Amino acid sequence: MTAATTAPAAPRPVSKAERQRAILDLVRMRPIRTQEELVDALHGLRLDVTQATVSRDVRELGLVRIPDGDGLRYVGAVADADPGGTAARLRSALRDHVRGIEFVDNLGVVRTRPSTAPLVAAAVDAARFDEVAGTVAGDDTVLVVVRGRVAARRLQARLEALAGGRG
Repeated sequence: MTAATTAPAAPRPVSKAERQRAILDLVRMRPIRTQEELVDALHGLRLDVTQATVSRDVRELGLVRIPDGDGLRYVGAVADADPGGTAARLRSALRDHVRGIEFVDNLGVVRTRPSTAPLVAAAVDAARFDEVAGTVAGDDTVLVVVRGRVAARRLQARLEALAGGRG
């Protein structure tokens, strides 16, 4: 064997988006208790990161630390800390206020009862679906911008199911 085949791969530079995606994946997959542990886990994935960069990412991603029986651990967001509550609020908002859901390419139009679009948009935003880039609410319409056509089809099915089959 040569030295090149036995040496571990060197950490590689990574884009901010890729690094932040890796951070979210890590905190969703296993308990991460400290930023140092997060840096070590990213190094284990062969990503070249510093503690200062990870600290900024934690702040930008809105990660929070919650108790889990063994101490505090990071979660992706308050929605991850209380998934049942967020899901229940979304389901309630969709069932009570949505009149129709339509998607064209990567744009979704959610029609709501008058004056309830901001409430529905806030519930969709709080759910933190990976597919959703953002929402814009009017009085009775929510525009949902989705990350691609495949993601739009997946999100439409999820929203319709939560809304009780309204489409």
